[in-house]
Amino acid sequence: MPRERTLIFIFNIDSGVLPKIKDYASQVTAPGTDGCSLYSLTHSPIGMKKEWKRFIRELSMPARFLNRNEFFSEFGSRALSFPVVLTHVGSELRLLISMEEINRCTSLSDLISLVQERVTQLR
Repeated sequence: MPRERTLIFIFNIDSGVLPKIKDYASQVTAPGTDGCSLYSLTHSPIGMKKEWKRFIRELSMPARFLNRNEFFSEFGSRALSFPVVLTHVGSELRLLISMEEINRCTSLSDLISLVQERVTQLR
């Protein structure tokens, strides 16, 4: 039986409320800094944006969201630049969307279009 493919969205921040607040604030006050563009596109100060939540729920495959430290804890050290989107099947991880591609997204709709395009290419 084939294993199910999962999307893994990895933020360029560590777990905890304080890192997320700090990252969001830095992206608002100084866009383009070393914060996490994936997080700032998909979240507001009060949580995940409704449009993003709906998009993820309607995706044709399961999705997980990990902070940088959670990814390292689960998968070990990898030569990746964060944020990034990977596909995961069994023990195999593959790059789906690079940090550079995510950082070029200027809106949530740009990110949604990019994810849709890449998921379609997987079929």
